[in-house]
Amino acid sequence: MNKNDIQAQNIVAYFDFDGTLTSMDTLLPFLFYTVGFKQFIARLYLTLPIFFKYSLKLINNEKAKEQTITALLKGISEEFIQNKAKNFADKKIAFYIKPEILGKLEYHLEHKHKIILVSANLAIYLRYWADMHNIDMVIATEIEFIDGKCTGKLATRNCYGPNKILRIDKYLKTHEQKFSYSYGYGNSKGDYELLEYVDEAYWVHGTNITPWDENHKN
Repeated sequence: MNKNDIQAQNIVAYFDFDGTLTSMDTLLPFLFYTVGFKQFIARLYLTLPIFFKYSLKLINNEKAKEQTITALLKGISEEFIQNKAKNFADKKIAFYIKPEILGKLEYHLEHKHKIILVSANLAIYLRYWADMHNIDMVIATEIEFIDGKCTGKLATRNCYGPNKILRIDKYLKTHEQKFSYSYGYGNSKGDYELLEYVDEAYWVHGTNITPWDENHKN
């Protein structure tokens, strides 16, 4: 291993997923894919009040996510959800990926930088997609399983806003890692803390990537 490779391994690029690498949020498509059309429609009466309360800001995004998962996934076996997660990553996520932003991720891979996805979405299917693209780590929202069944609860806090930094710091401490330089890519207010945290931050709007400072000033 030459000196440049050693230096590259000490650089990290953090990527948000939904809206940054993808053209839209992928949670509902994943849930729809997992439970199927009939069950999704049958449980619609359970999810509509959640969306209503969230739109009126009566509950935050963490509560809305957990309540939606409870309505749709509670009681389903972990094996079934894992299989659906793998198939969703294999067959469906590609339709949502923005090639221009994926190209930026591949640029970091080519330069042997460590890549970490930091997403509020569910780690259960992001890990499969990450493995397909040689991404080093996924830090995302975990769902709880007990005795092989989904409880409908979150096993972690929603990986959003300041919780992204808490999760990153915990990961770095646990793995005794320290990077000499960091990049960050995000597209929403849930990424503000991440973009302030890194050395070099970029704002993603559609397929455009611009320096975060420029957007922050505006």
